[in-house]
Amino acid sequence: MSSRLFAARGALPLPSPLDRAAPYICPKGHVHPRGRGGRRRGRASALGATLLAAALGCTFNDPLPEDLGACPDDSAAPEPTPGLTYYRDIQPLLAARCGECHRDGGIAPFAFDTYASAYPARDLLAQVVAARTMPPWPPGRCCEEYLHDRALTDDEVAAIVGWAEEGAPEGAPADSPAPEDLPPGEVGLSRVDLELTMPAAYTPSDPDGDEVRCFVLDWPEDQQRFITGLDVRPGDPDTVHHAIVYAVPPAKAAVYEALADADEAPGWSCPGGLAEGGDTVVGGWVPGSRGYDFPNRIGRGVAPGAKIILSVHYRFPPATPSSDQTAIALRLDDAVDREIQGLAVYNPAWLVGKAMKIPAGDDDVRFTYGYDPAVYTGGAALIHNVSLHMHERGASGSLAVERADGSVDCLLNIDDWDYDWQGDYWLADPVELRTGDRLKVECHFDNSASNQRPGEEPKELWWGDDLEMCIATVLVTAP
Repeated sequence: MSSRLFAARGALPLPSPLDRAAPYICPKGHVHPRGRGGRRRGRASALGATLLAAALGCTFNDPLPEDLGACPDDSAAPEPTPGLTYYRDIQPLLAARCGECHRDGGIAPFAFDTYASAYPARDLLAQVVAARTMPPWPPGRCCEEYLHDRALTDDEVAAIVGWAEEGAPEGAPADSPAPEDLPPGEVGLSRVDLELTMPAAYTPSDPDGDEVRCFVLDWPEDQQRFITGLDVRPGDPDTVHHAIVYAVPPAKAAVYEALADADEAPGWSCPGGLAEGGDTVVGGWVPGSRGYDFPNRIGRGVAPGAKIILSVHYRFPPATPSSDQTAIALRLDDAVDREIQGLAVYNPAWLVGKAMKIPAGDDDVRFTYGYDPAVYTGGAALIHNVSLHMHERGASGSLAVERADGSVDCLLNIDDWDYDWQGDYWLADPVELRTGDRLKVECHFDNSASNQRPGEEPKELWWGDDLEMCIATVLVTAP
């Protein structure tokens, strides 16, 4: 989310019907370290503003339950499975779950797509799958169920661990089953109706080898169409770490075209993402993910004259960067059963001055905010997709529905935030928002010396493109 664009945006859903006139209606963010007695640091706004905010359904600093999305204490590690061989049992599993990245030419630092490459990595494989750090899948296992889940099942973990513990038997190549076209749970993009490509190749140049760049892609359709499926096709898979696609309405297109025109190189630097991410996001891509159709016959409407914005996160060797010209493939339909609406969940006061202050050296600073989405939906709604966005000092975060009766339903819980693996997540079953419910986001930040880039010292942070952010987004439709 780019702070530079807030003066021009006018469309980002803010958590108050009065936001365009008075962003302070919801008081400035209160901050306190988790587990230190809950004492607030900072002062509330005037009593009148607080009462008005409460009437509008805003909540501040009330933490989400610490056990939100937690797995039961009795969930024991799976017992290793004996008697497995590489060709019969492990090769197809690795190909389906890990092969998109860990292959020759993939984004991972090494491949194990042959027995010769997998055998030396056997102990490492067992270790990372048992710890569930690989394949990367940030959402907690006991919060919600999601489509396109990359996490290994207990049986798959048990298979890899058991195979490694028995010395990683090779078996016979003839025992290898026919490879699956797609990993379990993936269906792929059913058809491609439109393909858009970056207007020119771009060579990243950040001296640290880490860069986020946004590009404007023309929308060629001359009538309203609905995006109902998405695939991102990196031009250089070795450098594209993740990408997010947005559809910007015609009234806002000139803002982004001006940013692109002002930069001599293709696109422009956008380290915080897009200003109107909440209500314009179409979908995202990370290594290992595949194209997909949107579920439940829903779609994102795009009008003639709109622009597609492609935000690409590049990771590359600074000494030898290569050029990239990523493309996106889209499924389009003339009509859908229900149209997607995007909502952002964050406190607009966090953007003002240093309201979202993260002190240097503090290892756990919490920000929490909630509001009643009926301000924008007009009533009940169905949640289909959820995401969370922080930067590199993010430690953990959650998104939840706080029900009118006081109960809390987990939508997304990420205990170990990793900026490199942020994404958006389609719920396996849509979650209903009912009258009186609130959407609530919580972010924890670690700004201690142990959580800095090499050679850097902690410094005070607040909301900014190259500082920090705390924002959740949801994609909803009518019930």
